[in-house]
Amino acid sequence: MSSTKALITRAGRGKTAPVTITPAGLAAIEAMAAEGQDQRTIAKHLGINHQTFNNLRKTRPEVELALERGHAALGDELTHHLLNAARNGNIVAMIYLTKARLGWREGDAPEARPNITINLPDSQTPEAYLRAIRVIEEPGRLPDPESADG
Repeated sequence: MSSTKALITRAGRGKTAPVTITPAGLAAIEAMAAEGQDQRTIAKHLGINHQTFNNLRKTRPEVELALERGHAALGDELTHHLLNAARNGNIVAMIYLTKARLGWREGDAPEARPNITINLPDSQTPEAYLRAIRVIEEPGRLPDPESADG
């Protein structure tokens, strides 16, 4: 008898039989995710196709939870190392942490949001509209030669 624990069980024979992840398999998922392993690598270690692994993540909350816990552990470890580097004077690590963890932005100017109001005239005859256009002229501006009459 083997000393290794089964990571999955199949309800039947063959590759198409339904798969269940055992507690040892959940622990392996969490540990591998904490080590930064890709999901395809985790699926291969479990002995299943990556699509089967994705389906299990969707249908079995405990599988998704194990993966999330592993990713959280990895994030915590990386943040810890980055924080140590920042505390030891690494300026790049300091800047990255302030941006990533504290939401700090470098050199962003406030976004200008002009308020534009468009007033549409009431319905009027074409002649009245043309009169209104001719009346509104900027002082000191020369008329456009292309629109000059005659």
